Amino acid sequence: MTSVQYHRTQSDLLHGRGAPETWPAACKGLSWGPNQEATIRTAALDDTDLQGKDPLDRAFLALMMIWVFSIPLFIAVAELAMWMAAALWAVRWARGELRAGSSAVEIPEPGPAGDAFALVGAPIIAFYGVSFLSAMLSRDPVESLWDLREVFLFAAPLVTYAAFRHPRLRRWGVYSFAAGIFVAVVWGYVQVAVVNGDGFRPSGPLSHYMTYAGVLMLAVPVLLAVRDKWRTVMMQILAVLALAMVGLTMTRSAWLGCAAALLVFLAGRFVTGTAGSGRARRPRLAVYGATIVVGFIVIALLLLAIAGHEAVVERGASIFDPANATNVDRLAMAATGLRLIATYPILGIGPGLMAEVYPAWAVEWAVRQDNAHLHNNVLQIAAERGMLGLTMWLWMMAAFFVGAWRVLRFSGSHGEGGPEARAALAALAGFLVMGMFEYNFSDSEVLMALLFILTLPIAASAGLATKNGGGSA
Repeated sequence: MTSVQYHRTQSDLLHGRGAPETWPAACKGLSWGPNQEATIRTAALDDTDLQGKDPLDRAFLALMMIWVFSIPLFIAVAELAMWMAAALWAVRWARGELRAGSSAVEIPEPGPAGDAFALVGAPIIAFYGVSFLSAMLSRDPVESLWDLREVFLFAAPLVTYAAFRHPRLRRWGVYSFAAGIFVAVVWGYVQVAVVNGDGFRPSGPLSHYMTYAGVLMLAVPVLLAVRDKWRTVMMQILAVLALAMVGLTMTRSAWLGCAAALLVFLAGRFVTGTAGSGRARRPRLAVYGATIVVGFIVIALLLLAIAGHEAVVERGASIFDPANATNVDRLAMAATGLRLIATYPILGIGPGLMAEVYPAWAVEWAVRQDNAHLHNNVLQIAAERGMLGLTMWLWMMAAFFVGAWRVLRFSGSHGEGGPEARAALAALAGFLVMGMFEYNFSDSEVLMALLFILTLPIAASAGLATKNGGGSA
């Protein structure tokens, strides 16, 4: 059931209003003093809810599983399932309000991450508030407002938080996401086997190889974080295959993003929690290092065997080649972006207008005189939404980081919520590093996957609060 705060006084009971036997299990067994008001916070949706016959609970969870499964496969299906899940959540919430009376208010559960709404809800609202203002004051408000339809993707944190506070349901969500990644990876290898040729870059079921690489990059730490008997090995094998597929896309920004994500993920293994359950034995450095080396060797051999030594080495070396045409044009985009920021420093040119204004502002030495974006999250957001918009965006990214870090510090790398926090921090690092060379914030698939992963530790934090009787860091 939803997280609803019930307020009842002793007089309510004496007059037969809201008798305890009609209340959720979390509300039973309470002692009531004279004229005392009790505040009871029900648990999140958990596996016990599914043992009942409430069709809304079952439909909500089914839509959530369809959503996370579809993220790396079919963006239209994923968006539809997410919005339907959000609508069902709203119906469940409204039903709870009507049953409980006007005094029932749904509020986030405090936990190690703190107040979820204050932590991540406030910067999200602030970022899109500034974006809306930028759009309204732009040269083409209609086009800018249309570009802001991405705001609807931010239903992802809401439904993730609502559905996955219970550990078992969170595992189901991760397994559904992994199943979608498995299909996407197999799809990519089939493309390589059937279509492979000079210059071919697999995109799997998605529209572009960069988007495909970005989603797989985010999935890798989630797969590696699974600790569930034989499924651990299966997820590690899938992670290796996903990393090799990222290599086959020849997307250099995703390569760097994977390197950053893996470094952060591996470092997170050594974080011990303040809660007793998070104090897992630290791994032996020799064994840990050997495992990492073997994994990279397997990935390298797989990549070289499929793509060929020359293609991989040439693509990797091009990262450091100042004469490379792509590198030169990326620098030109950066210079053009700085021009725009200097001219429109506060609110920018307006969301979605870069393609329209770029030709008139491009530096003389640009390789291309037309670009839809600047291949850099920071520059793109600052140019289109101004330094004010960039500040709100950085606040939003920092908020998700803080939430995941608090859970990791509380639970440790092996405590409840710790693996999710570790994966979230790694995914965020990979996203930000890749975003220095690609405007991946605009990719719906990448953004949706990122929001799902980043909200998992915050959902776990709420579950810990319910389990431990509340409290925050």
